Amino acid sequence: IHWKFLFNFTMLLFRNKDLMLEGKVLELLGKMIVNRKCAGAATALYLNLSCLEEAKPIIGSSEAVPFLIQVLQHQPDVQCRLDSLHALYNLSGHQANIPHLLSAGVIDSLQALITNSGDHSWTEKSIAVVINLAASRSAREEIISSSGLVSGLATILDVGEPVEQEQAAACLLILCNGNEKCSQMVLQEGVIPSLVCISVNGTTRGKQKAQKLLMLFREQRQREPSAVQAALQPECSEIPVTTEDAKPLCKSVSRRKVGRAWSFWW
Repeated sequence: IHWKFLFNFTMLLFRNKDLMLEGKVLELLGKMIVNRKCAGAATALYLNLSCLEEAKPIIGSSEAVPFLIQVLQHQPDVQCRLDSLHALYNLSGHQANIPHLLSAGVIDSLQALITNSGDHSWTEKSIAVVINLAASRSAREEIISSSGLVSGLATILDVGEPVEQEQAAACLLILCNGNEKCSQMVLQEGVIPSLVCISVNGTTRGKQKAQKLLMLFREQRQREPSAVQAALQPECSEIPVTTEDAKPLCKSVSRRKVGRAWSFWW
């Protein structure tokens, strides 16, 4: 079947979920993905179908997941890769799909996009997929064990756009909540100045997430002062103005304003 016909067929049946699934569109797509020339069309169709709750478990347990991750990693066409990332986002929202995504190597692919892409549209959606995955305990453990991913999220708190900072703070809050090992990893990245800036100057949701993350660190510090305080000490000490490597606490917030926020939390 020509892919254009299949695409039109899918669009016509999009409002009738039962007929679409009974029409074995997914079975036909499974045959399409073996043909490299059909990669773009197949990815676009998987994206459309992944919006349907009934289709998510079927797609997630099929060969579509390794195919989409391969497209994300190696496909030169930017739109095709974006379609793949959006489809993976939809699939990751279904809990039963998470083991399949993990076994196919989705964490490594997302880490590469978060740490190396340099494109804000990629970063924001990639973190959104990580947030979906973090709903699973096994996924959280794999994310935390991937130190490069945690480090990449911490870096975004410092240099990302406001929406990216919001997403990164939300993701780190999920990962650090109940996991003091992850909290110490994040604290060692020197995130306190960035979180204080976001709590003062970020988006509305970003402020909330940054404040909750700071509160979480403070509570953990009070429970285990010897372990967590050691990680916090470099951040809480006064930074000499003459230090060559000193970084401004926030590009758009004065030192006095940040100092007041800092005193409030610590």
